[in-house]
Amino acid sequence: MTAFKQMMYLPRWYFRSRILGEKRPLQTVLMITDYCNLSCRHCTPEGHQCRFMKPYDQIRRELLDAYAMGSRFVDFEGGEPTLWRDGAYRLNDLYDLAKKIGFFSGTLTTNGQLPFRGTRADAVWVSTDGYGASHDAVRGKGTFARLEKNIRESGVRHLSIAMSVNQLNRSSVGKLIRYVRKNPRIESAAFNFHTPFPETEELMLSPEEKREVIDEIIAYKKKGYPIMNSVSGLKIMKKRGFPKYCWMANYILVDGTRLPQCPGSIWKVCDDCGFCMAGEMYAVMHLKPDTLLAGIRLRM
Repeated sequence: MTAFKQMMYLPRWYFRSRILGEKRPLQTVLMITDYCNLSCRHCTPEGHQCRFMKPYDQIRRELLDAYAMGSRFVDFEGGEPTLWRDGAYRLNDLYDLAKKIGFFSGTLTTNGQLPFRGTRADAVWVSTDGYGASHDAVRGKGTFARLEKNIRESGVRHLSIAMSVNQLNRSSVGKLIRYVRKNPRIESAAFNFHTPFPETEELMLSPEEKREVIDEIIAYKKKGYPIMNSVSGLKIMKKRGFPKYCWMANYILVDGTRLPQCPGSIWKVCDDCGFCMAGEMYAVMHLKPDTLLAGIRLRM
């Protein structure tokens, strides 16, 4: 039934957005806490405050409002969302709530340092910064081993990893892709590039370095390696300052601030955006077949 509803809803959403010009979100990124159990080198200083554990009732109101705006997919993020709690409520209660409201799916983005076996998320994204030592150089010693253990023991059916490529880990992209293909617990890998938020600018790749890594990822994808990004979306990411459709995802921050698009606009880093979903959004709005197929595989 959910798949049927999606097939009915998505063409209608596209018509209203692309043809009628309505800027209606399709996805909501809902940040439920800024508490985190790591101190990663690419995180902004604001990411280490640990001030907010959003109440369940507030999350309920935010989900209802996002749904009314048109959003049908929600990703719970942090901080580290597996740390979230409000009295007797735990993270699984939020997935149940989202489904009750009518969202097609709810996903989890986690650093993988805590067990997530038994999650009721429809899909799990594990944030990874390269393979082995490359990951540990960004996130701390032993973090990759814990991530591997929790992935292995999770039993999650739809699990992918997401890597943000930066100056510290760009040499391990190929090794991570090969690792993913050999790991039966991981469906695919998705790639982003470091966005130069304040005090993290030195981690950003140069335009030439970025193009080289994109070409490497595309080469692996054409050989059949399990990479979530579409070729069309990756090619768009080679360009600086391409038109953005970031209103397709609205953001609700941990302090309750509601943004109609990615928070990158606050820091004026959109021209150097490394979030590859921006490329995928562009390709979707221009009906690139490989991107549409990737979206169907991801959502259905």
